[in-house]
Amino acid sequence: MKVGNYEFALKGIKHFPAGSEETECFVAVLYVNGKKLADCSNEGHGGSTNVRFYPETVRLGREIEAFLATQPKIRPEGYDFELDLDLEYIADDLLYKHLHAKEREKLMRKADKSLVFQDKNKGYYHISWKNKQLTIATLLKMSTGRASIKSIIAAETAKGSILLNENIPAELLPQ
Repeated sequence: MKVGNYEFALKGIKHFPAGSEETECFVAVLYVNGKKLADCSNEGHGGSTNVRFYPETVRLGREIEAFLATQPKIRPEGYDFELDLDLEYIADDLLYKHLHAKEREKLMRKADKSLVFQDKNKGYYHISWKNKQLTIATLLKMSTGRASIKSIIAAETAKGSILLNENIPAELLPQ
């Protein structure tokens, strides 16, 4: 995530889903412009994310905090409130993007044998065939398989879902 002249990254992420109640339970290291800036953590009980500068980065951390305080507030999509653009927000945003990417990557591994969709609420699901030996590539070689794929895609996209598969020919996609 880039803000002004600062490029932020979260590395060494250890996520603990079992400990996540109201917020995500995790520990990670926040980097700025390729250098370690702070340890970040959240206990997962609904509290804020802790950002603790390393002793040698306190001055830089305070400089970044002062810069971020001058930036416009963030209005999360679908909500009627604003958040400060601060290091806590940046750490949380980077964590959620990381978790989202991992979830999507996991689902996309199913795209060889399933149709993978994202629903209106940004959740994911997949539809596969009873015969677990069938792959999308095999189905595309059969006229009945192509018809089945086209029918399922039409029905699911009519509900507002988005097909995520990249292995489906354009002629089977709704216009």
